[in-house]
Amino acid sequence: MKSKKSSGISKVAIAIVLASTSGFTAAQAVTVNEPAGINLGGTSFFDALGKYTPGLIYQQYFQIQHFDSINGDNGNPIPVFKNPSITAIVSLNQFIYVSPYHVLGGVAGVMAIVPITDLNASFAPGSPVALKANRGMGVGDITWGPFLAFPPVIRGGRPVFAQRVEFDVVSPSGSYDTSKDINPSSGFWSINPYWAITVLPTPKTEMSLRVNYLHNFSNTQPASSAPLPAGTTTQAGDAAWANFTASYEILPKLNFGLNGYYFKQFSDDTVDGVIQKGSETESISMGPGATYMFNRDNIGFLNVYLPVLKKNTTSGFNVILRYIHAF
Repeated sequence: MKSKKSSGISKVAIAIVLASTSGFTAAQAVTVNEPAGINLGGTSFFDALGKYTPGLIYQQYFQIQHFDSINGDNGNPIPVFKNPSITAIVSLNQFIYVSPYHVLGGVAGVMAIVPITDLNASFAPGSPVALKANRGMGVGDITWGPFLAFPPVIRGGRPVFAQRVEFDVVSPSGSYDTSKDINPSSGFWSINPYWAITVLPTPKTEMSLRVNYLHNFSNTQPASSAPLPAGTTTQAGDAAWANFTASYEILPKLNFGLNGYYFKQFSDDTVDGVIQKGSETESISMGPGATYMFNRDNIGFLNVYLPVLKKNTTSGFNVILRYIHAF
């Protein structure tokens, strides 16, 4: 199934600049975000399979994310953040158009995702550093792009392999308050090409993989609850990641399995062109999932993600409910 999801809250790489004499006398949090519109965990079972005839597809995602830790580059909680609680409730609306045109053997189409996000953040009283959220409901960054979906390879009368390529753009079109550290929008442009494959070794078994690349452009108006010098510019480092699933049909039309993702930032963030050493994000989350096919045009998914490894990012759980309807 086409499965493209944008996250309602940035997976943040946080550079803490501390001026200290005895204890913390001053603290400034400069937040350099990976974009809020990337697919971390939205990929689910049968990812590369989809509709190959002209028409429209609508997908609705409902997502709850709760983070209770902000980890540093060693994977441990950063002590200046005392008892953080960051919650995002997200409604994602994805619109897909499958065209009648074929290019290089694949079916051409376009898609767009419009997220609606409700953010909240709190820290314990007396926390040396407390990030501020752009609270309440707001529109997130719109993700859009063209794709080529290649019809599945058929063996023995059933599909055994399918693939899709897509070139997504994350537009800084959402709600963004430069006086807040956490926003529905990232405030900068990003590009995110990917390749998705699904393999079906047996009639009841599937495995899917989506390999992503991410390039981020500069943010000329970085958000921070602490005053920043005029003209401050930040840029999140480039990254790559893979979403993966494996499932088995335990009952007719019902698959149960494992879903996860591994995200690795391979270049450091920069602030005013200065490399922030040790700012690379690394993240692994995994959990159980299930999908049920009501009929060929209506499918439901449930995916749960729990933290395994979190470096320079928030840590917590993520639950995604998804519904697909093909017209």
